Parts: sequence; structure tokens; C-alpha cells
Amino acid sequence: MKQSSDYGVPSRAAPTPCPAKWTGLLVLGLALVLALSTVAVVVSGTATAQGSYPNILSYRVDGAANYSNPGGEPFWQGIGWTDVPLVASISPGGGHTPDVRVKSANDGYNVFLLLQWNDSAGPSFASNDELWQAPNGTLMLLNPEDTATVTHLYYNATYYYQDRAAMLWFLPQSLGRQQTPAMMLGSDGAITGGAADIWHWQSNPTDNNPLDTGFPGGYTDSLGNPIYPADNLSFAEDDYTNTTGFFTTPGYFGAGAPNLVPEMDPFLVHVGSSYSNATKQWTVEMVRTFTTSQGTPYCIQLEPGATYYTAYAIWNGRLGESAGYKSVSPWYTLTVSNQTVAQAPVSSGGVPLNLAAAVGVGLLLVGVMIGAVVHSFRREDEK
Repeated sequence: MKQSSDYGVPSRAAPTPCPAKWTGLLVLGLALVLALSTVAVVVSGTATAQGSYPNILSYRVDGAANYSNPGGEPFWQGIGWTDVPLVASISPGGGHTPDVRVKSANDGYNVFLLLQWNDSAGPSFASNDELWQAPNGTLMLLNPEDTATVTHLYYNATYYYQDRAAMLWFLPQSLGRQQTPAMMLGSDGAITGGAADIWHWQSNPTDNNPLDTGFPGGYTDSLGNPIYPADNLSFAEDDYTNTTGFFTTPGYFGAGAPNLVPEMDPFLVHVGSSYSNATKQWTVEMVRTFTTSQGTPYCIQLEPGATYYTAYAIWNGRLGESAGYKSVSPWYTLTVSNQTVAQAPVSSGGVPLNLAAAVGVGLLLVGVMIGAVVHSFRREDEK
């Protein structure tokens, strides 16, 4: 399967990784880091760095995840949503999702993250290469350098991209977190300050749905044999970015194609997902243990009482969003709390709409585009 250049993801019948996928990965990494890590706001007409960080509280609960019914677990019912406004990373190609609703809980060992957003276009499990249309009408494959000038991707009623959701965790042990973190344009996905762990769910290939033809994303052992998550559970890809580049953290994409931590389990971030035809909404629940011995220092390590910087991105595949073309948030913080759900407020506020608009203007002023993170690999049979 090919992930959108990275972001492009074509359908595939069976994972057959090949070296060519690294090109796609670089494009995707560039786009994702841009989308999640670059935020500027405008205050009183002046472009400035983001000055405040709304907090999401992860409440202490009893209970376990129900991956077949994400959001249906009883402990979620007492926790209010935080409405996180989103803006276009690149206009007019991105920005089709105005907000994402977020909740978090923890059981003292695992952190639970619940995301929900409207998608009236309907779910997409497509796996297509990102294309853009040149002035002469020629369809071109999206390359990393194109994202600086191409304002939207090519799509139509039969050619579109997969749906996605990503969460970025700034790694607290890294140095140089900036008020307006930015991606180095023209790089393979490096950011201008610090480092981050990215959890990236994709309807294709990390979602175990019958329509996800690319599941589970082409991961292999060191000999190139395909590997699968326990119980074939859906998952979020785990990626890492810093000032030197963008990398997929765990596993292999074929014999001789190791990622940052080859022996790390690629399926540590468990996911339950559902799309409601009645409400036209996606619900995605991500779950991971607080800490992991695998992947240090590339993976976020959580502890009760600590607060972390986070950001969010959503892609609407049917409306032509993929790679750097999406809807993105400013920085938020998330506190892993011992406070019980009984003490939770009925609702939790997000960034005001005028601030959200300012974020969008700021993004335009600084010329930053935010992209999505997906590992890219191209199967030989897709060529």
C-alpha cells in the first residue's frame, strides 16, 4: 500500500514493501510536521507567537477500552468535550473540518484519547497517490517541494484520499520548543525546534475495516515477513520528528529497511474507530500505556500530574485532503490527572472562534503549512 505522499496511499492487496516508499515517506513527513507543529496567531492585527495554551484534563477512571464501540465506555459519559478549533494548513486545499472534539481519561496505567469530528462527505478508505493538476491540465505526483506552491490536490467523485487523524506530543526532554514551531520547508520533515512523537491513525492502512485494503501497513520482521497486530486491532502509526528530519519509529518496511527502532512493536498505540451514517461523524479512540521501554527517546513517556504540549490534525479524504492539506489546531496542553471523573465539568472550552481565525491568518502570514504524518511505502504491484 502506498501512503499518501507520504502522503498518498494507494490500495494494495498485500503488503510488499520496497525502497521506493521512502520517497513517499519524506513527502508525508514534511506535510505532517508542518500541519501539526506550526502555529501562529494574530493579535490586534500583528502576527505573534501563540501566547496561551488551553488545557485538556485526562481524568482518572476505572474501566477498559471497548475498541468495537469507541466512546461508548461508561467512563466517558461524565467527561465533557473540549472543542478544538481547526484551520486550513493550506488554503483552499485544506480546512474542511472546522473543529475536532477531544476528551481524555486514564486508568493510572493507560492514557485514553477520544476524538470526534463531523464528516458529511462520508467515510473514505481510499488509498491513492496525491496528485495535483498543472496549469496545462497534466496530473502530477506531489513531491515535497510542490507543497510550497500547490494550493490544493486533485480529486473528484471517484478519486480521493483516505481519512486521517493525528496527535502530536512535544517531547519534554528535547530542547528548543518554539512558541510558533515551524517546519523547515524543503526538508524531509524536520522541525525548527525540539522533537515530537506523532500518533497517526489512517482509515487506510491502519484501520482494521474490511474496506481498508492496506491493513496493517506493510510492517515486517527483519527477514521481510509480514507481521500483524494482536487480534488484528486497528492502530495509530508512531512517528518521530526533530530538527534533522522525519522518521517512522518502529519496525521494518521489508528486509533491509529498518526504521528508527527496528525491534519495537509497531502496534503499541491501539485504536478503535467508527463512522456513524446517522450523525455523519467519525469517532476515533487512541490508547497507549503511559510508558514504553521500546522507542525511548523517540516516544512520549507519561506520568501522573505532568502536563504535555499537544496538537491535532484531521484530513477529509473525500474532499481532497491528504499530505500537507488538512485542518490543524494550535498548541494545547494535556494534563495526566489523578482527579476522578466525578469531579469533571460538564463541558470544557476550546480556543475562541476569533482566536481560531487569528491562527489561520497567522499561518498565512508566516507562510507555514502543516502536514499529516503517514509512513509511505509503495507496493510493487501498485506500480
